[in-house]
Amino acid sequence: MNNQGRKPLIIFLAAFIIILCGGLITLVLVTKPMPVALVQEYGMRKLWEEGRVMNECAECHKGVDFHDCTTCHDEHGAVELAGVRFFEVVELTGDVPEHRFVRVNEVLPDQENAGTHILLFDFLAQNGVEAFESVTFSTNDGGLTTIEAQYLDETAMLVPYVDGVRFVTESVHSSTWLKGIQQIIVVGVEKPLIIDGEATSIGRLLMGETVRLTVEGSETMLTDDEGRTGLAFVANWVEGARLVPLLKTVSPERVTVTDSAGKQTEFTLDEIQGAMIAIVRREITLVLPDRGRALWPAGIVQIESK
Repeated sequence: MNNQGRKPLIIFLAAFIIILCGGLITLVLVTKPMPVALVQEYGMRKLWEEGRVMNECAECHKGVDFHDCTTCHDEHGAVELAGVRFFEVVELTGDVPEHRFVRVNEVLPDQENAGTHILLFDFLAQNGVEAFESVTFSTNDGGLTTIEAQYLDETAMLVPYVDGVRFVTESVHSSTWLKGIQQIIVVGVEKPLIIDGEATSIGRLLMGETVRLTVEGSETMLTDDEGRTGLAFVANWVEGARLVPLLKTVSPERVTVTDSAGKQTEFTLDEIQGAMIAIVRREITLVLPDRGRALWPAGIVQIESK
């Protein structure tokens, strides 16, 4: 083919390439496909940093295990509220003004809008907690995470989750972002309780070995629609730390309990064998399972064994 024959072909190819490139550029500008949209939205520097993190994650995790929008929102709890049951409650206990069960719709009242959350500091402040050493979250599947106050910041928040509430924060690793929280234990700064010369608090005791005791049990009569009767056993349970293991005297002859008014009550070792320290009606109380609630020393500030 001579040069005159090649010239129209070259012009045609050049025009075709220009039109093709123009079409592709128009398509990119209109549809903003990946990764163009990502570059425009986040910038190359941010994408480079995220890519490096994912490359490190890929050393241990398979691609199928990575999160997407669905798993983040629906499985882990983020901004979608479908299915959240309003009867779910979160137990707030430890060194707090009032041990209470907080309903989820009280924790997160604005549950119809995206991004619903409450800052952990705001939640604690609403419940009278201004200063604390640590916060512990326990979940309905047995998970437990304790975070010291110094590692919590304004990114620490409670968000909706299908089982109630989830904790998230950017200040610690995502493995601490527990879901299905059923209990929040606060360890305060003050130590208002002294046991054999050692200062402590109910929050610190709850971080150790605890037990649940059934107290004030009684039988009640039930009647069905046909008038037939039956009996049922009803009771309350209280959670706390057993007293005897906390005493420095191995086999004390007597144990003296002092309340905030200065009243002292003495017990023998046999009388406190099953006793435990717990919060009852906002006060630190020595629970004696074999005795009625009226005989439980409340508002205690000191316990001494001899």
